[in-house]
Amino acid sequence: MDREVRYKGDHRRNAAQMVRLAYGRGGEAIMYSALIVDDEVMIKRSLTKLINGSGHGFRVCGEAEDGSEALSLWERLRPDLIITDISMPVMDGLELIGHIRSRERETEIIILSGYDDFGYAQQAMRYGIMDYVLKPVRQEQLEELLAKSADRLNRKGRSRLERGQILRECRETAALLADHLWTVSEPEALRLLTGYTRQLLHRGLHLSQCTERLEDALVLAEAELVAQSGGKLQELPKPLLTPTAASADELLLRVGSIIAVYSGQIRGMRNWGQFQGIQKAVQFIESRYTNEHLSLSQAANEAGMSDSYFSRCFKEELGLSFIDYLIKLRMEKAKELLKEADSKTYEVAFAVGYSDYPHFSKSFKKYCGLSPNDYKKRFAQ
Repeated sequence: MDREVRYKGDHRRNAAQMVRLAYGRGGEAIMYSALIVDDEVMIKRSLTKLINGSGHGFRVCGEAEDGSEALSLWERLRPDLIITDISMPVMDGLELIGHIRSRERETEIIILSGYDDFGYAQQAMRYGIMDYVLKPVRQEQLEELLAKSADRLNRKGRSRLERGQILRECRETAALLADHLWTVSEPEALRLLTGYTRQLLHRGLHLSQCTERLEDALVLAEAELVAQSGGKLQELPKPLLTPTAASADELLLRVGSIIAVYSGQIRGMRNWGQFQGIQKAVQFIESRYTNEHLSLSQAANEAGMSDSYFSRCFKEELGLSFIDYLIKLRMEKAKELLKEADSKTYEVAFAVGYSDYPHFSKSFKKYCGLSPNDYKKRFAQ
C-alpha cells in the first residue's frame, strides 16, 4: 500500500478534535489515525490490514521503516496512535518514543517487540506507553489493544472538552463581574457571583472545587479591572475565600464579603462620589436598553450633563464610548437569551432593542464571531 494515507483537510489534526475522517467496512466512523513503525514489510502489511478492518475507529495514516522516518511522519501527521517495534536501523523505537515524549504526552504508543527483555519494558513504561506486547501479536490481542486505545482517546477528548467549557464559563463570568465592579454596580456584581456559586453547588461540586472556580474567576476579573484602570488599580485585596468554607452558606457569605470589599476598593480608587451622574446614567441605560431609540442625549439628560461633557466623562469612567457600551450590553443580554432552549433568534433581536433582524445578526456576529443561529446551536441548553 502507499506509505501514507492522505486525509482531506489539516494533516496536523490531533486527538482532541476527534474528526471523522473516513469510513471503514460496514460504515463505522473512523475517528482516529494510527502510524505503524517496523522494518519488516510483512508485519506492516498485516498490521495495516487488521487495524483498518477492525471496528474500533482506527485507520492507518502512515508507515515507517525506522524511528527517524517515523518521527518525521509524526511531526507532520500527529497520529493518535503509534504501534512501533524497538529494534530498527537508524533510530530505534525507544529513541523515537523519547523524542516524542520530550514534546508531548498525548499520543498513545504501543510497542510490539520480539525482545522479552525486562529492561526494555521498564524503560518503555517510564515513557508512559500504553502497552508492551511480544511478537507475534494475535488478532484478538490487537483488537483488545485497539479497544483500550480508543477508550483512552475518547476519555482524553471528553476531558479536554470539559476543561474548555469550564474555562469559557469562567472567563464569561469574570468579564461580566469586572464590568459590574468597574461601574460599582455592587448589587449586580453580588447577584452574578452568588448565582455562579449556586450554579456550581447545584452541579454537585465539592466546596473546595467551587472555591477553586471562584478564585479563578476573581483572578481573571482582577486582571480585567487592572487593565481598565490604566494602572491606577494595581491589585485588589484577597479576602476570605480560603481556607475552604465549612458549608455552602458560609461560602455564599464569603462571596458577599468579597464583593463588598472589591466594590469599596474600586469606589475609593475612582473617587466615585464625583461621578454619581454617570452611575445614574448607567442605571438608566440598563433599564432602557430594549428601547431601539435610546440615545446618548437621553442618557446625558439623566446624568444632568451636556452631551459632549457626558460623552467624555462616560468614556473616562467606563473605558467605552456610549454606543460601544450599549452594543456590549445588548449583545451580552442577547447571548443570555439565546442560551435558552425555547428562544427564537428574531424574538431575541427585538428583546434587546433591534427591530431590524439583519442589522442585529450582523452586529452579533461582529461582536461574538458567530451568527445568532450558530451561537444558539452551540450553547443553547
